[in-house]
Amino acid sequence: MHFWAKTTADEKPGLSVFDHMINVGCVARCLAEAAPELLKRFNVLASIVGALAALHDLGKLSPGFQRKCEAWLEENGLAIIARNGCWDTGTEPDHGKVSHAAIQDFLVQQGFARDSAKYVAAALGGHHGRLKYLPSDRGIRPPLIKQISDNRSGIEWDKERTNCAQQVWDYFKPEEFADSLSGDSPAIWWLAGLTSVADWIGSDEQFFSAVPDAAEMDVPPIASHAIESIGLTPSAITTGLTFQQLFGFSPNEMQARTLATITSPGVYVIEAPMGMGKTEAALGAAYQLLAAGKARGIYFALPTQATSNRIHLRMNDFLWQISPATGSGKLIHGNSWLMQENQDFRPVATGRQERASEDARNGRDWFASAKRALLAPFGVGTVDQALLGVVAAKHFFVRHFALAGKVVILDEVHSYDLYTGTLIDKLITTLEGLGCTVIILSATLTGKRRGQIVEKSGNAPEDSQQPYPLISGRTEGVSFNPVAAAAPDSRKVMVEFINSENATHEALAVARSGGAVLWICNTVGAAQKQLQRFKELVQDEFPLGLLHSRFPFWRREELEAEWMGRFGKGDATRCGSILVSTQVVEQSVDLDADLLITELAPTDMLLQRLGRLWRHERGNRPVASPRICIIEEDNNIEELQHMSSKAISKALGGKANVYAPYVLLRSLEVWKAQTEVAIPSQIRKLIESTYEDRDGEPQGWSDLFSEWYGTDSAKKMKAQMSSNYWQPPLDDQEGVQTRLNELQTVTLVLCRAITKQSVTFIDATSVELGGDLFRFATAKAIHKNLVKVPLHHFVRVESCSEFDEYIYETQCAGIVNADGSVSVNGLKEGVRLFYSDELGLYVEKTSGKEGV
Repeated sequence: MHFWAKTTADEKPGLSVFDHMINVGCVARCLAEAAPELLKRFNVLASIVGALAALHDLGKLSPGFQRKCEAWLEENGLAIIARNGCWDTGTEPDHGKVSHAAIQDFLVQQGFARDSAKYVAAALGGHHGRLKYLPSDRGIRPPLIKQISDNRSGIEWDKERTNCAQQVWDYFKPEEFADSLSGDSPAIWWLAGLTSVADWIGSDEQFFSAVPDAAEMDVPPIASHAIESIGLTPSAITTGLTFQQLFGFSPNEMQARTLATITSPGVYVIEAPMGMGKTEAALGAAYQLLAAGKARGIYFALPTQATSNRIHLRMNDFLWQISPATGSGKLIHGNSWLMQENQDFRPVATGRQERASEDARNGRDWFASAKRALLAPFGVGTVDQALLGVVAAKHFFVRHFALAGKVVILDEVHSYDLYTGTLIDKLITTLEGLGCTVIILSATLTGKRRGQIVEKSGNAPEDSQQPYPLISGRTEGVSFNPVAAAAPDSRKVMVEFINSENATHEALAVARSGGAVLWICNTVGAAQKQLQRFKELVQDEFPLGLLHSRFPFWRREELEAEWMGRFGKGDATRCGSILVSTQVVEQSVDLDADLLITELAPTDMLLQRLGRLWRHERGNRPVASPRICIIEEDNNIEELQHMSSKAISKALGGKANVYAPYVLLRSLEVWKAQTEVAIPSQIRKLIESTYEDRDGEPQGWSDLFSEWYGTDSAKKMKAQMSSNYWQPPLDDQEGVQTRLNELQTVTLVLCRAITKQSVTFIDATSVELGGDLFRFATAKAIHKNLVKVPLHHFVRVESCSEFDEYIYETQCAGIVNADGSVSVNGLKEGVRLFYSDELGLYVEKTSGKEGV
């Protein structure tokens, strides 16, 4: 009897279960063969990987699945039997659950250890992203699972499954099974992720038709062609290149010692001042490993999408040097899929009754979203995409497969709270087990945080007394002696506290004399108001700009290109100008300001912002010396020392919703004591002074510390709970599981007009909507025209059903009217939204929280 796995376009039984399993197994074997160093590390053979992955859909040989194709029931005379036997309600409809049960039984019959079989079966049964059951030595039996056989059809379902599994096993001829696939082995989740990706590719109609072919196909060459076409094969690396050839300049001492230290997989921390070339040091080390065959790719993880969008330009130049045949084509960053003309992944549906989330179509989000950067050999993206591999998010294990064996560079690790920091620690140990080289970059790491990452032992000096710059870490789990490097000459930066009005006049004076002024705010609302203030005073004398996260993608790209050029290393477009921004410019962005004005922020953030001041050598600047102006608080230190915790938080305003008030107070105290700072020689001291423990603080400060410490303890506990893979799956969303962001957001799609059939967006793009068809052009247009709005502005969120297939988070549509007002259902009374290309999305409130 023919058992179908895919239906044809006219809903007839298509490709058989056996043929589909062979297709997927061959793809899996090819993917495994492309990573010989991982096979050696995990002590598994490619033939075993292919055979196990092929078994993933064994559960489709069950009445609960086969009855989903009515034509199959009719052809086999089973329609009445299925109806009378209640196949629709009495048998198990989830083929993943049946696969879990049947695979475990089959593997035990093959002589596999039960402890291995139960974990492998769980991993393979969850190939659509969600684990079905906890591993059980006894296997999966009713009533845990509904019936997976029946007595009336004459079909011996158990025998059919066993025979099919044996045929698959005989096809791949796996050699002796290694017991390395046990419950605590990184190989389990690598296999699970590889199986999901192989299933997506093995279901892609560009390579594997859903229509049965009478002629027997030679599947292995097709599988090999498929993974090469999609871009998942290793790239050829040019060997023997020097640092000078890679980057156009000789390495400084920190970079040279990094290259000498990072020679094998492990965990490494590079601490060095802003602008000293940590990125080049990390990429240089990554190149060495790639050229030596000790790494299979690079993932560069940054704190925000804005920073990852900029770093890819530097990665592009690097890739042209190390792999000319690859070029930028293999570099995928978070939004690079928006630049593609066509979707290069087109999975066929399993059948009309099967939801997209329960067949290979759920993989299309991985090829039309920021997740693509993980799968590509060379990717730049947010750290959140990697962190979703260590929480119980849907498809967490695909991230294990995607990152295994790569060099993973984590930039600006200091900038996360304890929840995300705890997940970072879990990520580092997970990546270590997957054969990765983890390189952590930071200019402002505390000694305590470094110790948590490195877990150093022995009689090392006190953390706060360690040299700077410093390279520390561990290889094969053993810490090595930290390596110091010479710091660049320190330069003095003047520190001045100034009120907002005087700061505005100072900015205008410097810009009028030809200077580039950078003004950094802590919230989008504050940045928008400051730009409007400047607009009233300037009257088109010189360029004014605004950068923040509440512009749609297409507009943010335009603004970033303009202002990164104007404030960049070159002089072609440099002129007197003022750029107002939020934190999006404080890290991993090559901006060079003549004057820096900033709101109060934690010391580590202020030091990062200082990295945008006098960044490059220039001849004549319109100001005599580098200077940071910090906006004065309404209350002085003495007044703040006598206020209650609640009054302090209120006095600090919107920034207290962004940063811990206690840390802001300690930072204010440290910076108030400075009239000038020497950078980089004072960096370590400024950081340690801010975060060192102390007694005898004012009651309000002590209460805020307790709140901060208590909140941190809760955050750590929640992070540990989130990283339990066996709990019910969490949403696969950036930020939702990876950040404890008290400010929840709604995705707002900005449209000019929308109907059930089509939509016109604010960038004038028009696309079709509706139907079951996933349109790549529609996905691109939607993601180019969305912004995030704080959830607390809504009474209720009325989602737009036409966007459900393209946005996997809380979303709604907003109509931008001719006057800039945005019509959105469900907003609170007193809240109005406006949009302009100059300000982005602007929230006007007559009540409620300020500073968002």
